[in-house]
Amino acid sequence: MTTLPAAEARLAALETTANLAWWEMSCNATDDASAAAEAASAAYEHALAEPAIAAAAVAVDGSPLEQRRAEVLRLMTAGRQRPPELIDRIVGLETELMAAHSRYRATVDGRELDAAAVDRILGESTDLAERQAVWTGARCVGGEVAVGLRELAHLRNEAARAAGYRDHYAMALALDELDEKRLFGTFDALHAALAPAWGSERAAIEAQRRAALGLTPDALFQPWHMIDVFGQDAPSVGADPLEPVIGDVDALAASTRYFADLGHDVAGVLARSDVLPRPGKDQHAFMMHVDRRGDVRVLMNLVPTVRWLETTLHELGHAIYELSLDADLPWLLRDPAHILTTEAMAMLHGRRGRDPEFLERYAGVPAEAARHPTNAATLRRGLLTLAAWVQVMTRFERAFYAEPDGDLDMIWWDLVEQYQGIPRPLAPVPNAWASKIHLAVAPCYYHNYLLGEILASQVEEWTERETGAGSPAANPAAVGPLISERLLRPGASLRWDRLVEQATGTPLGIDAFVRDASG
Repeated sequence: MTTLPAAEARLAALETTANLAWWEMSCNATDDASAAAEAASAAYEHALAEPAIAAAAVAVDGSPLEQRRAEVLRLMTAGRQRPPELIDRIVGLETELMAAHSRYRATVDGRELDAAAVDRILGESTDLAERQAVWTGARCVGGEVAVGLRELAHLRNEAARAAGYRDHYAMALALDELDEKRLFGTFDALHAALAPAWGSERAAIEAQRRAALGLTPDALFQPWHMIDVFGQDAPSVGADPLEPVIGDVDALAASTRYFADLGHDVAGVLARSDVLPRPGKDQHAFMMHVDRRGDVRVLMNLVPTVRWLETTLHELGHAIYELSLDADLPWLLRDPAHILTTEAMAMLHGRRGRDPEFLERYAGVPAEAARHPTNAATLRRGLLTLAAWVQVMTRFERAFYAEPDGDLDMIWWDLVEQYQGIPRPLAPVPNAWASKIHLAVAPCYYHNYLLGEILASQVEEWTERETGAGSPAANPAAVGPLISERLLRPGASLRWDRLVEQATGTPLGIDAFVRDASG
């Protein structure tokens, strides 16, 4: 009989090996690296599927900590009880799709463009033909992965239904301790509460983009007229006061100083990290805690832009959560309470990229630019834009698993028009929906970004009540330890909803976020 500690020790070793292999593949997507990542991930998944490991989810004693430890193992294994051949097919497809995204570069007029080049052109170019070509090139990765993605959805559904769930989406939420009805009720309420503010902001964004691109009033507004591929990033409200000075900001040094004052040394994290763009590397950004014992690292593609300053703060926000976990917790509980709680920390610190206290004190931005009112207005616009975009992703993903063979292009653009207010293209790119990497490698995840922003607003209001500081950068010596002790240190020893209420004094709610986003 496998005991709980023995199961935990075995899973810890396998997860560490899998994490290291995925890190290597993300940094250098060669065939050998992909094969190693696939093998290591499959070994971990096979272990989770073993009946003996699932049966080990029995508390060693009756203490609340041991009860929670057993419950976390039960949640980890409940959706993994599937045949070995199904595990291998799922892991193989996931690895293949991840590698395809990592290797893909948009090709325009014979030029290969990485994600940074795509962002630069969509952010700066006024050549409408170039913009359309670049946007189309970036979305064409969907055509390379769509067939595999549909197959992957069927396989994930097969596993979920064998475990007694409607589909993979329903299972993922349930095993993540989220109630589906409550989640969509929260998002419905948020959509209604933000409708007036978003309606007016969306009209202002379109008017601003039309003026910037010289579009006539009768010209049809199209997705490539936005400043990014998915319309998930908000353009600055007017001339961006940070643009003239952002090239002088050392994002890593500024972030290091900021987190040090909050009580977190991230020098070791950065020493283990891979932060600069290069061919063959994953073009996105993420944090990885390799072993749950302090080997925390981030992958980025850092360039001197406001977006990448915010991303640096965001990813290091994830990292300091991991560094704050109580080292005495058992491995199963030495993890954030929930994805949404670690996203909340990332979002909270990512917001500092528009925070005058951070910009002036840590980034060395002149007061005139740091305290310009456009920064606060742009931050609010960003919150509204994100809220609309996550509605699209969350509702699309539920529909995707409900009917993987459905007309997903139609569903995608219906949601984009309804929530983001961006018209579908006159010449659609087939399978453009599949170009979002999260569908392949981070399934049923996207709602956590918005839940994280909701919690970040609630945390800011809580810490301001407790310390009087309206920003963590204003009084880091007080805010940092408060958050660490009350919200981060307990890890997964408590259910996320109980932890949030215990730490902040109220259950998770949308009111603080609505105030932040509405202005």
